[in-house]
Amino acid sequence: MKRFLLALAVLFAGPVHAQTLSNQIAEARAAAAPYEEFRTARRTGWKPFGGEAPLMGRHYYHKDNPDYTHGEQIDFLRPSNLVYATVGGQQRLVALAYNMRIGPNEPVPEGFAGSQDIWHVHDGVKFLAAMREAHPLIGGIAERWFQGNIVQQDGRGRLAMVHVWLIPNPKGQFASHNPALVYYDLRLPPEWANDADMLAARGLALAQKDGCKNALDAELFIAGVDGRRKRQLFAVCREGAARVAAELGSGEQRLEAVARGAWRRLEDTRYLLLTAEEHSRIAAFVEDGPGVCR
Repeated sequence: MKRFLLALAVLFAGPVHAQTLSNQIAEARAAAAPYEEFRTARRTGWKPFGGEAPLMGRHYYHKDNPDYTHGEQIDFLRPSNLVYATVGGQQRLVALAYNMRIGPNEPVPEGFAGSQDIWHVHDGVKFLAAMREAHPLIGGIAERWFQGNIVQQDGRGRLAMVHVWLIPNPKGQFASHNPALVYYDLRLPPEWANDADMLAARGLALAQKDGCKNALDAELFIAGVDGRRKRQLFAVCREGAARVAAELGSGEQRLEAVARGAWRRLEDTRYLLLTAEEHSRIAAFVEDGPGVCR
């Protein structure tokens, strides 16, 4: 009788994709639970790729955890990445990411139940072509490897990605970025993040440890910006970071106004100093558009 009842339960539970959003989130949190301690993740084989991105953190991958392929059902107990961010000088698990390789004309996956999940797409073909323009040797090597080992395998050279935030995010649980991270790290009232725009949050992030490095290094490398202009940009960034740091003890509106101004000045300077070709390389590096929603 018990076996019969179990069989009925499985039959009427429906397929995995019929799970409710709350059940899927519960599975994601269960998958994250063993790695709350950063040392545990590192000890069990999770490795970093890329640096710590502002308002996002740093992604870690594991050889046994998948980048899914178009048509596969996502197992929410097996995330593609763990995302750690520096909060108060410590590495804190703040999000998971699920990745799926898709082809040129294939849509982003169904993913989580409902329509709240926002997927963004990194186009490996565009990214490596841009890298080869700026750095012919290493870019060419990486491009040949990618074409031979990934694209020629099944034609899928784009990576759709969605974040699942494990800490509150005023932009939504599936947003690409989380402005609250910088408020936690700088020991500001986290509720201030609820009304802050992304310009203010990005400006505040300049005042974090390595704020200018995290904001500029990767993009300027991919763009192939020369040393003289790179020094100019870092000088503007550090000046803005100092202004923001000096206002950390002031009120919410004053601080965010200064942070917003610091980020706008850096962006204006970057726009003026970089060529159209360099801007296009950065666009290829960041993602395919500002975010792809179903």
